[in-house]
Amino acid sequence: MNPDRMFALTRDLIALDSVTPREKDKLLFLEQALHARGWRTRRCPVAADRWNLVAGEADPIPILFNTHIDTVPPQYGPKETPQRIYGRGACDTHGILAAMLEALDELREQRLSGVGLLVTVDEEGGVHLGAQRAGESLPEPDILIVGEPTENMLIRAQKGLLKADLVAQGIEGHSGYPERADDALDRLLLALHDLRAQPWLTKHSAQGNTLNVFIRDGGQAYNKIPGRAAAGLFFRLAEPMNVMRDRIEIWFRDRADPRLELRWLGGNDPVEGLTVLDGWPTGVAAYNTDIAHFRWTRARTLLVGPGSIHQAHRDLTGNRWDEAEWIDKQEQCRGAENYVRLVQALTSRKADRGT
Repeated sequence: MNPDRMFALTRDLIALDSVTPREKDKLLFLEQALHARGWRTRRCPVAADRWNLVAGEADPIPILFNTHIDTVPPQYGPKETPQRIYGRGACDTHGILAAMLEALDELREQRLSGVGLLVTVDEEGGVHLGAQRAGESLPEPDILIVGEPTENMLIRAQKGLLKADLVAQGIEGHSGYPERADDALDRLLLALHDLRAQPWLTKHSAQGNTLNVFIRDGGQAYNKIPGRAAAGLFFRLAEPMNVMRDRIEIWFRDRADPRLELRWLGGNDPVEGLTVLDGWPTGVAAYNTDIAHFRWTRARTLLVGPGSIHQAHRDLTGNRWDEAEWIDKQEQCRGAENYVRLVQALTSRKADRGT
Protein backbone atom coordinates (compact mmCIF):
# COMPACT_ATOMS: atom_id res chain seq x y z
CA MET A 1 0.00 0.00 0.00
CA ASN A 2 1.15 3.52 -0.77
CA PRO A 3 -0.84 6.06 1.31
CA ASP A 4 0.94 9.09 -0.16
CA ARG A 5 0.03 7.97 -3.67
CA MET A 6 -3.57 7.40 -2.57
CA PHE A 7 -3.83 10.85 -1.00
CA ALA A 8 -2.28 12.48 -4.09
CA LEU A 9 -4.76 10.75 -6.42
CA THR A 10 -7.64 11.82 -4.18
CA ARG A 11 -6.49 15.45 -4.39
CA ASP A 12 -6.06 15.25 -8.16
CA LEU A 13 -9.54 13.81 -8.64
CA ILE A 14 -11.12 16.47 -6.45
CA ALA A 15 -9.36 19.24 -8.41
CA LEU A 16 -11.11 18.28 -11.65
CA ASP A 17 -14.77 19.08 -12.24
CA SER A 18 -17.00 16.04 -12.72
CA VAL A 19 -20.39 17.42 -11.72
CA THR A 20 -22.99 15.33 -13.56
CA PRO A 21 -22.83 15.19 -16.62
CA ARG A 22 -19.37 16.79 -16.96
CA GLU A 23 -17.35 13.63 -16.27
CA LYS A 24 -15.22 13.61 -19.46
CA ASP A 25 -12.07 15.43 -18.28
CA LYS A 26 -11.85 13.39 -15.10
CA LEU A 27 -12.32 10.14 -16.99
CA LEU A 28 -9.49 11.09 -19.35
CA PHE A 29 -7.26 11.84 -16.37
CA LEU A 30 -8.19 8.58 -14.65
CA GLU A 31 -7.56 6.65 -17.84
CA GLN A 32 -4.00 8.00 -17.97
CA ALA A 33 -3.46 7.32 -14.27
CA LEU A 34 -4.55 3.70 -14.71
CA HIS A 35 -2.27 3.22 -17.71
CA ALA A 36 0.66 4.64 -15.73
CA ARG A 37 -0.01 1.98 -13.07
CA GLY A 38 -0.03 -0.79 -15.64
CA TRP A 39 -3.77 -1.35 -15.97
CA ARG A 40 -5.44 -2.04 -19.30
CA THR A 41 -8.64 -0.03 -19.78
CA ARG A 42 -11.57 0.08 -22.12
CA ARG A 43 -14.44 2.50 -22.57
CA CYS A 44 -18.09 1.43 -22.50
CA PRO A 45 -20.26 4.07 -24.20
CA VAL A 46 -23.13 5.57 -22.21
CA ALA A 47 -24.12 8.70 -24.16
CA ALA A 48 -22.50 11.35 -26.33
CA ASP A 49 -19.06 12.11 -24.83
CA ARG A 50 -19.90 9.99 -21.77
CA TRP A 51 -18.65 6.53 -21.00
CA ASN A 52 -18.00 4.08 -18.20
CA LEU A 53 -14.38 3.07 -17.70
CA VAL A 54 -13.37 -0.55 -17.12
CA ALA A 55 -9.89 -1.60 -15.95
CA GLY A 56 -8.67 -5.18 -15.74
CA GLU A 57 -6.92 -7.95 -17.61
CA ALA A 58 -9.67 -10.56 -17.44
CA ASP A 59 -12.68 -10.53 -19.76
CA PRO A 60 -15.13 -11.10 -18.20
CA ILE A 61 -13.96 -9.83 -14.81
CA PRO A 62 -15.16 -12.16 -12.01
CA ILE A 63 -14.27 -9.84 -9.08
CA LEU A 64 -15.37 -6.31 -9.94
CA PHE A 65 -14.84 -3.18 -7.86
CA ASN A 66 -17.20 -0.34 -8.71
CA THR A 67 -17.79 3.26 -7.82
CA HIS A 68 -18.95 6.40 -9.63
CA ILE A 69 -16.92 9.37 -10.85
CA ASP A 70 -19.60 12.07 -11.04
CA THR A 71 -20.43 14.41 -8.16
CA VAL A 72 -23.14 16.78 -7.06
CA PRO A 73 -22.50 20.51 -7.62
CA PRO A 74 -20.55 22.65 -7.02
CA GLN A 75 -16.95 21.57 -7.53
CA TYR A 76 -14.47 22.95 -4.97
CA GLY A 77 -11.19 21.99 -3.35
CA PRO A 78 -8.95 20.24 -2.65
CA LYS A 79 -7.49 21.12 0.71
CA GLU A 80 -5.37 18.78 2.82
CA THR A 81 -4.45 18.68 6.50
CA PRO A 82 -2.53 15.96 8.37
CA GLN A 83 -5.85 14.28 9.23
CA ARG A 84 -8.22 14.98 6.32
CA ILE A 85 -8.66 15.71 2.62
CA TYR A 86 -11.40 18.21 1.82
CA GLY A 87 -13.33 18.98 -1.36
CA ARG A 88 -16.20 17.90 -3.55
CA GLY A 89 -16.08 14.14 -3.93
CA ALA A 90 -13.61 13.62 -1.08
CA CYS A 91 -15.82 10.92 0.44
CA ASP A 92 -18.43 10.56 -2.34
CA THR A 93 -16.55 8.94 -3.97
CA HIS A 94 -13.05 10.06 -5.07
CA GLY A 95 -11.39 8.97 -1.83
CA ILE A 96 -13.07 5.59 -2.25
CA LEU A 97 -11.87 5.29 -5.85
CA ALA A 98 -8.29 6.01 -4.78
CA ALA A 99 -8.58 3.39 -2.01
CA MET A 100 -9.91 0.83 -4.50
CA LEU A 101 -6.93 1.40 -6.78
CA GLU A 102 -4.51 0.80 -3.92
CA ALA A 103 -6.36 -2.43 -3.13
CA LEU A 104 -6.31 -3.53 -6.76
CA ASP A 105 -2.57 -2.90 -7.03
CA GLU A 106 -2.00 -4.87 -3.82
CA LEU A 107 -4.13 -7.80 -5.03
CA ARG A 108 -2.27 -7.82 -8.33
CA GLU A 109 1.04 -7.94 -6.47
CA GLN A 110 -0.34 -10.95 -4.58
CA ARG A 111 -0.97 -12.54 -8.00
CA LEU A 112 -4.72 -12.74 -7.49
CA SER A 113 -6.15 -12.83 -11.00
CA GLY A 114 -9.58 -11.83 -12.15
CA VAL A 115 -9.92 -8.51 -10.33
CA GLY A 116 -10.93 -5.29 -12.04
CA LEU A 117 -12.61 -1.92 -11.75
CA LEU A 118 -15.76 -0.39 -13.20
CA VAL A 119 -16.12 3.41 -12.90
CA THR A 120 -19.61 4.64 -13.77
CA VAL A 121 -21.06 8.01 -14.73
CA ASP A 122 -24.45 9.53 -13.89
CA GLU A 123 -24.91 8.05 -10.41
CA GLU A 124 -25.60 11.45 -8.89
CA GLY A 125 -27.82 12.58 -11.77
CA GLY A 126 -30.68 10.44 -10.58
CA VAL A 127 -31.11 8.39 -13.76
CA HIS A 128 -28.19 6.00 -13.10
CA LEU A 129 -27.63 5.75 -16.84
CA GLY A 130 -24.06 4.54 -16.39
CA ALA A 131 -25.14 1.60 -14.24
CA GLN A 132 -27.95 0.75 -16.63
CA ARG A 133 -25.58 0.66 -19.61
CA ALA A 134 -23.04 -1.38 -17.64
CA GLY A 135 -25.70 -3.92 -16.75
CA GLU A 136 -26.68 -4.21 -20.39
CA SER A 137 -23.18 -4.38 -21.91
CA LEU A 138 -20.94 -6.15 -19.37
CA PRO A 139 -21.03 -9.77 -18.21
CA GLU A 140 -22.32 -10.14 -14.66
CA PRO A 141 -19.41 -10.60 -12.23
CA ASP A 142 -19.26 -13.29 -9.57
CA ILE A 143 -18.45 -10.68 -6.90
CA LEU A 144 -19.38 -6.98 -7.08
CA ILE A 145 -17.90 -4.59 -4.51
CA VAL A 146 -19.64 -1.21 -4.71
CA GLY A 147 -17.95 1.75 -3.05
CA GLU A 148 -19.99 4.35 -1.22
CA PRO A 149 -19.20 6.13 2.08
CA THR A 150 -20.39 3.60 4.68
CA GLU A 151 -17.77 4.28 7.39
CA ASN A 152 -16.22 0.96 6.30
CA MET A 153 -19.33 -0.97 7.41
CA LEU A 154 -20.76 -3.71 5.22
CA ILE A 155 -24.28 -2.67 4.28
CA ARG A 156 -26.99 -5.33 4.63
CA ALA A 157 -29.69 -3.40 2.76
CA GLN A 158 -30.31 -0.04 1.13
CA LYS A 159 -33.49 2.00 0.81
CA GLY A 160 -35.33 2.37 -2.46
CA LEU A 161 -36.47 5.61 -4.04
CA LEU A 162 -39.38 7.13 -5.88
CA LYS A 163 -39.32 10.46 -7.73
CA ALA A 164 -42.15 12.67 -8.92
CA ASP A 165 -43.04 16.26 -9.74
CA LEU A 166 -46.08 17.94 -8.23
CA VAL A 167 -47.28 20.81 -10.44
CA ALA A 168 -49.89 23.44 -9.54
CA GLN A 169 -51.66 25.73 -12.01
CA GLY A 170 -53.32 29.05 -11.21
CA ILE A 171 -53.86 32.51 -12.70
CA GLU A 172 -50.97 34.94 -12.63
CA GLY A 173 -51.50 38.55 -11.73
CA HIS A 174 -50.20 41.69 -10.07
CA SER A 175 -49.41 41.17 -6.39
CA GLY A 176 -51.26 44.36 -5.50
CA TYR A 177 -54.54 42.71 -6.45
CA PRO A 178 -54.46 39.13 -5.15
CA GLU A 179 -58.25 38.85 -5.39
CA ARG A 180 -57.95 38.98 -9.20
CA ALA A 181 -55.40 36.13 -9.38
CA ASP A 182 -55.14 32.50 -8.32
CA ASP A 183 -51.81 31.85 -6.60
CA ALA A 184 -50.37 28.54 -7.82
CA LEU A 185 -47.67 28.56 -5.17
CA ASP A 186 -50.26 28.77 -2.39
CA ARG A 187 -51.99 25.71 -3.83
CA LEU A 188 -48.69 23.83 -4.09
CA LEU A 189 -47.60 24.66 -0.54
CA LEU A 190 -50.93 23.58 0.94
CA ALA A 191 -50.70 20.26 -0.89
CA LEU A 192 -47.11 19.71 0.25
CA HIS A 193 -48.03 20.48 3.86
CA ASP A 194 -50.80 17.88 3.69
CA LEU A 195 -48.55 15.32 1.98
CA ARG A 196 -45.85 15.65 4.65
CA ALA A 197 -48.47 15.01 7.36
CA GLN A 198 -49.40 11.57 6.01
CA PRO A 199 -48.86 8.75 8.55
CA TRP A 200 -46.82 6.64 6.11
CA LEU A 201 -44.05 9.27 6.05
CA THR A 202 -41.55 9.91 8.81
CA LYS A 203 -38.82 12.45 9.48
CA HIS A 204 -36.26 9.88 10.70
CA SER A 205 -34.17 7.75 8.34
CA ALA A 206 -34.38 4.66 10.57
CA GLN A 207 -38.16 4.74 11.03
CA GLY A 208 -39.49 4.24 7.51
CA ASN A 209 -40.24 6.25 4.38
CA THR A 210 -38.95 9.83 4.15
CA LEU A 211 -39.59 12.71 1.76
CA ASN A 212 -37.31 15.44 0.46
CA VAL A 213 -38.93 18.39 -1.36
CA PHE A 214 -37.36 21.07 -3.47
CA ILE A 215 -39.17 23.90 -5.25
CA ARG A 216 -38.58 23.73 -8.99
CA ASP A 217 -40.77 26.70 -9.95
CA GLY A 218 -42.41 29.17 -7.63
CA GLY A 219 -42.64 32.53 -9.32
CA GLN A 220 -40.51 35.03 -11.20
CA ALA A 221 -40.73 38.32 -9.31
CA TYR A 222 -41.61 39.82 -5.93
CA ASN A 223 -44.59 41.69 -7.35
CA LYS A 224 -46.03 38.92 -9.52
CA ILE A 225 -48.43 36.22 -8.35
CA PRO A 226 -47.32 32.97 -10.01
CA GLY A 227 -49.65 31.15 -12.35
CA ARG A 228 -47.57 27.99 -12.11
CA ALA A 229 -45.56 26.32 -9.36
CA ALA A 230 -43.82 22.96 -9.18
CA ALA A 231 -41.98 20.88 -6.60
CA GLY A 232 -39.74 17.86 -6.94
CA LEU A 233 -40.62 14.97 -4.61
CA PHE A 234 -37.90 12.50 -3.62
CA PHE A 235 -39.09 9.60 -1.46
CA ARG A 236 -36.66 7.26 0.31
CA LEU A 237 -38.42 3.92 0.59
CA ALA A 238 -38.43 1.25 3.28
CA GLU A 239 -41.15 -0.66 1.39
CA PRO A 240 -41.70 -1.68 -2.24
CA MET A 241 -42.01 1.14 -4.74
CA ASN A 242 -45.48 0.10 -5.95
CA VAL A 243 -46.81 0.18 -2.37
CA MET A 244 -45.67 3.77 -1.88
CA ARG A 245 -46.89 4.81 -5.31
CA ASP A 246 -50.36 3.44 -4.53
CA ARG A 247 -50.42 5.39 -1.24
CA ILE A 248 -49.52 8.63 -3.02
CA GLU A 249 -52.03 8.03 -5.80
CA ILE A 250 -54.82 7.61 -3.23
CA TRP A 251 -53.72 10.78 -1.41
CA PHE A 252 -53.67 12.68 -4.71
CA ARG A 253 -57.11 11.47 -5.80
CA ASP A 254 -58.58 12.39 -2.42
CA ARG A 255 -57.46 16.00 -2.90
CA ALA A 256 -59.65 16.15 -6.03
CA ASP A 257 -58.00 19.34 -7.27
CA PRO A 258 -57.96 19.52 -11.09
CA ARG A 259 -55.35 22.28 -10.90
CA LEU A 260 -52.77 19.87 -9.42
CA GLU A 261 -50.84 17.37 -11.53
CA LEU A 262 -48.67 14.50 -10.31
CA ARG A 263 -45.95 13.38 -12.72
CA TRP A 264 -44.03 10.16 -11.99
CA LEU A 265 -40.31 10.16 -12.83
CA GLY A 266 -39.20 6.67 -11.79
CA GLY A 267 -37.49 4.88 -8.94
CA ASN A 268 -36.49 1.49 -7.61
CA ASP A 269 -37.32 -0.92 -4.80
CA PRO A 270 -35.17 -1.27 -1.69
CA VAL A 271 -32.22 -3.65 -2.09
CA GLU A 272 -31.98 -6.39 0.52
CA GLY A 273 -29.78 -9.42 0.99
CA LEU A 274 -26.47 -7.71 0.30
CA THR A 275 -23.47 -9.87 1.19
CA VAL A 276 -21.97 -9.48 4.67
CA LEU A 277 -19.23 -11.38 6.44
CA ASP A 278 -19.03 -12.73 9.97
CA GLY A 279 -17.06 -10.45 12.25
CA TRP A 280 -17.50 -7.30 10.15
CA PRO A 281 -19.57 -4.32 11.33
CA THR A 282 -22.79 -3.97 9.35
CA GLY A 283 -25.49 -1.37 8.80
CA VAL A 284 -28.35 -0.23 6.59
CA ALA A 285 -28.05 2.59 4.04
CA ALA A 286 -30.87 5.14 3.93
CA TYR A 287 -29.74 6.24 0.47
CA ASN A 288 -29.69 4.87 -3.06
CA THR A 289 -26.77 3.56 -5.12
CA ASP A 290 -26.08 2.13 -8.57
CA ILE A 291 -26.71 -1.43 -7.33
CA ALA A 292 -30.38 -1.71 -8.28
CA HIS A 293 -29.72 -0.24 -11.72
CA PHE A 294 -27.18 -2.83 -12.85
CA ARG A 295 -30.04 -5.35 -12.65
CA TRP A 296 -27.54 -8.11 -11.96
CA THR A 297 -29.14 -10.90 -9.96
CA ARG A 298 -26.46 -13.57 -9.38
CA ALA A 299 -23.47 -11.53 -8.22
CA ARG A 300 -22.55 -11.59 -4.54
CA THR A 301 -22.82 -7.86 -3.99
CA LEU A 302 -21.15 -5.87 -1.23
CA LEU A 303 -21.67 -2.19 -0.42
CA VAL A 304 -18.79 -0.72 1.59
CA GLY A 305 -16.33 2.15 1.64
CA PRO A 306 -14.44 4.66 3.78
CA GLY A 307 -15.96 8.04 4.61
CA SER A 308 -19.30 9.04 6.06
CA ILE A 309 -22.47 9.73 4.10
CA HIS A 310 -23.08 12.54 6.59
CA GLN A 311 -20.13 14.42 5.07
CA ALA A 312 -21.25 13.81 1.49
CA HIS A 313 -22.91 16.57 -0.58
CA ARG A 314 -21.82 19.29 1.85
CA ASP A 315 -20.86 22.62 0.32
CA LEU A 316 -18.02 24.94 1.29
CA THR A 317 -19.42 28.08 2.94
CA GLY A 318 -16.94 30.88 3.41
CA ASN A 319 -13.77 29.30 4.74
CA ARG A 320 -15.47 26.76 7.02
CA TRP A 321 -13.77 23.66 5.67
CA ASP A 322 -14.73 21.48 8.64
CA GLU A 323 -18.38 21.89 7.59
CA ALA A 324 -17.61 20.92 3.98
CA GLU A 325 -17.11 17.48 2.43
CA TRP A 326 -14.06 15.56 3.66
CA ILE A 327 -12.57 12.13 4.22
CA ASP A 328 -10.45 11.05 7.16
CA LYS A 329 -7.07 9.83 5.87
CA GLN A 330 -6.68 7.04 8.42
CA GLU A 331 -10.16 5.77 7.59
CA GLN A 332 -9.28 5.89 3.90
CA CYS A 333 -6.19 3.76 4.58
CA ARG A 334 -8.33 1.27 6.52
CA GLY A 335 -10.76 1.21 3.63
CA ALA A 336 -8.03 0.22 1.17
CA GLU A 337 -6.85 -2.52 3.53
CA ASN A 338 -10.41 -3.72 4.04
CA TYR A 339 -10.96 -4.08 0.30
CA VAL A 340 -7.97 -6.44 0.14
CA ARG A 341 -9.20 -8.40 3.15
CA LEU A 342 -12.69 -8.70 1.70
CA VAL A 343 -11.48 -10.16 -1.57
CA GLN A 344 -9.21 -12.57 0.30
CA ALA A 345 -12.10 -13.66 2.51
CA LEU A 346 -14.57 -13.98 -0.36
CA THR A 347 -12.22 -16.08 -2.42
CA SER A 348 -11.21 -18.36 0.46
CA ARG A 349 -14.48 -19.07 2.28
CA LYS A 350 -18.22 -18.78 1.86
CA ALA A 351 -19.75 -15.44 2.89
CA ASP A 352 -23.02 -15.18 4.75
CA ARG A 353 -25.82 -13.91 2.50
CA GLY A 354 -27.65 -11.09 4.30
CA THR A 355 -28.89 -11.04 7.90
